[in-house]
Amino acid sequence: MITGRTRLAAVLGWPVSHSKSPPMMNAAFAATGVDAVMVPMAVPPEDFAATIATLRTVKALGASVTVPHKLAAHALCHELSPAARDIGAVNCLALDGELVVGHNTDAGGFEDSLTAAGWTSQGKRALILGAGGSARAVAYGLRQLRAIEVIARRPNDVTWARAWPWDEENLRDAMSRADLVIDCTPTALDPATEPAFVAGLPLDALRPGAWVASLVYHREPLVLTRAKAAGHTTLDGRGMLLHQAARAFTIWTGLPAPIDAMSAALSE
Repeated sequence: MITGRTRLAAVLGWPVSHSKSPPMMNAAFAATGVDAVMVPMAVPPEDFAATIATLRTVKALGASVTVPHKLAAHALCHELSPAARDIGAVNCLALDGELVVGHNTDAGGFEDSLTAAGWTSQGKRALILGAGGSARAVAYGLRQLRAIEVIARRPNDVTWARAWPWDEENLRDAMSRADLVIDCTPTALDPATEPAFVAGLPLDALRPGAWVASLVYHREPLVLTRAKAAGHTTLDGRGMLLHQAARAFTIWTGLPAPIDAMSAALSE
C-alpha cells in the first residue's frame, strides 16, 4: 500500500527497463516492513543532475545508479565512501538531509557473491579481462588477493593493477597463472560478437580448479558455458547484482538485508 508517507527509491539508468533492482528492493521493503517503494527511471545523461535535485526535493530514500551515470553520480556527491572514492564511480546514492553521499556497492557485492559461492581468496591470483569501471570495482573487491592482473585493450590506462596488452600470448600466460578469471568486458551483451570473442580466449590454458566469472546476469554467457564444459567452476553476475543491492538496502535503511526474499524476487 503506497501512501503519502511512503518513501521513494529509484534506479536511474539509460536505458533502465531491463533492471532487476526494483523487484529485489521492493521484496526487501515488504519483508522488513519498510514503507518505501523503488521505481525505475529512464534518465538521459543531460537530465541526470536535475533528476538528483528532484529526488532531494521529495526527500527520496536513495537511488541506485547504473549505466551510463556512475561517473556523473560520482561528480555530484558531497561526500564519498572510501570505496567510491578509490574506484572513482558511484552506483548507490544516499540522500542524507542536505547531503548526497555516494557509495560503490559493486565491489563489495562481487566479493560477497564469491564468498557465498564458496570461494576463498587466501594466496589466490585473479585475472580481470577489461579495464572499465566494472573491472576497477571488481579489482577493489579482490584487493585481499595475492595478485591481480589485467588484460586490456588500453593497458596504459590501468593504474590500479598490473596490466598487459590484449593479445593471445599475454592471455595464455596470464590464464595459466590465474585461480580466478573475471570477464568484465561488455562483449557478452552482444550475441553477434560474443562467439568470436570467446573463441579467442585460450581457456585451455587454465589449470584445473580455476574459476571463471562473468558480470552478465540475464543469461548464461558463452564464456561460462565453455568453461563449465571444461570442468571449471563458474559464477555469473546474479550474485553480484543481489549482494550489491543488499548493501544498498542496508545503507538506506540501517537494517540487515533479507537476502532470501531478494534472491527469490531476482529468480522470478
